Amino acid sequence: MTLVTIEIPERFDREAVPAFAANFDSAVAQGAATIRLDLSAVRSFDSAAMASIVETLRGARPGERRVELVGLSEPLLDFFSLVSVQRLLAERQTASTRGFVERVGGSVMPVLQVSRDSALVLGRAAKSIVMGPFQGERFRWQRTLSEVADGGSQAMPIVALIAFLLGLILAMQAWLQLRIFGAELFVADMVAVSVTREIGPLMTAILVAARSGSAHAAELGTMVINEEVDALEQMGIKPLSFLVVPKIVALAIATPCLTVLFDAVAMLGGMLFGVAVVDLNPSSYLQSTQEALLFSDLASGLLKAAVFGTLIAAIGSALGLGVEGGPEGVGRATTRSVVASIFAIIVFDALFVLLLRVGH
Repeated sequence: MTLVTIEIPERFDREAVPAFAANFDSAVAQGAATIRLDLSAVRSFDSAAMASIVETLRGARPGERRVELVGLSEPLLDFFSLVSVQRLLAERQTASTRGFVERVGGSVMPVLQVSRDSALVLGRAAKSIVMGPFQGERFRWQRTLSEVADGGSQAMPIVALIAFLLGLILAMQAWLQLRIFGAELFVADMVAVSVTREIGPLMTAILVAARSGSAHAAELGTMVINEEVDALEQMGIKPLSFLVVPKIVALAIATPCLTVLFDAVAMLGGMLFGVAVVDLNPSSYLQSTQEALLFSDLASGLLKAAVFGTLIAAIGSALGLGVEGGPEGVGRATTRSVVASIFAIIVFDALFVLLLRVGH
């Protein structure tokens, strides 16, 4: 027997569960390849009865039999959408039947897709910035300044706090090692060089990704779900130049500015530790810092920060514009934007190290 249909009664509650379970077990005993649950007659139901269907769907073994739901009314559709049982079932069956190569491909392909979408958004934004004025497109300066304020000035308190604490921690760790050799004065060198070269732009970019990148993905994703992006296109307005370009330009400007703040506050925290704990002279600490720093250290850090800010905005915008699946899709895009941005920051930071340090 290939197909068995089980008709669910009009009132499907906990009292009807034993009969439903008996009918399902009977269909399984008959060797049915497909068991169809007909819910077209259901007018009222409770959670206990619906939980029995959910457990039946989840307990169906892939390859042995198939369980189908037919005749779903609007209330039933709302219930199954709420528990996302079909999605969970599909994920479980897919995971159990995929081979090693397919699993690897399933992990790699989302990364490649995000990379491709972000590169396309970044390329189109660059084209809009360069060619837009010649094509009659007006650059949105006011919106860009507003984005700079949101991604820059409003992020200053948290950036300064993290920088100060990291400056203290770096100075403490450096002092614990350097005091063995009686070289406590080099605490200033360690803090200044490590902060300006690596830690400053890297930590600032991670904070910007968590704060502004996720906000960009959520904002654009909500606009996609509410069909506001489609409305802009219907009015002849290009969403990319209208929405995305100001965000990319703003973070490309704001991230280096925040990095300067991070560097200064972190070195201040290191100096506070050096003066209060190591008993270093403030003027000697400042002089040692000045002698240790090179212009190339600060320039390379600011260049990295600008690139990181551009990547964060492009990734957040690409994921936001590609949202699917309603509010749940917005949440996934927001989370993925943070993860993808931090991954891109680490990768590009490694590339910068290879290009700027190995060549010297």
